[in-house]
Amino acid sequence: MLLIVIAVAAAVVTYTFVMGFVGTGTQSRGITGQLIYDAYSVTDGTDANITAYIRNTGGVDLIINAVYVDGTPYKYNSTATSTAEVYSGEWLLLVGGSNTANLPAASTGTLYINTNNLNAAHWHTVRLVCTDGTTLEFSVRK
Repeated sequence: MLLIVIAVAAAVVTYTFVMGFVGTGTQSRGITGQLIYDAYSVTDGTDANITAYIRNTGGVDLIINAVYVDGTPYKYNSTATSTAEVYSGEWLLLVGGSNTANLPAASTGTLYINTNNLNAAHWHTVRLVCTDGTTLEFSVRK
């Protein structure tokens, strides 16, 4: 009799675990953000300036929280009104001609990164991170 009670208890525990695992695995995450890049260019000069054209193809507005080049963080210049006002180690995003970190759903923006440490012989990794966890990573070459 005791063995039957133990077997039933083990079956209940196993059933609860499996249903909990299956239930969380099939839940919808809802509408999410998705970034893609269409093209990029790197200009020469005293600084190497990366210009990337990015699109938000997801269903929610995205706020770019961080930009990295080869793992080095770059600072958002929220006061710049043009790319000429972005200094080394800074970035800005132009959407519809305005500087903003917000990329609305189904819109395109121009990301401008001013860096001075791009080696022409190597590929460099650019990584964007949004406040909701959406990321975009791509490589550029000078």
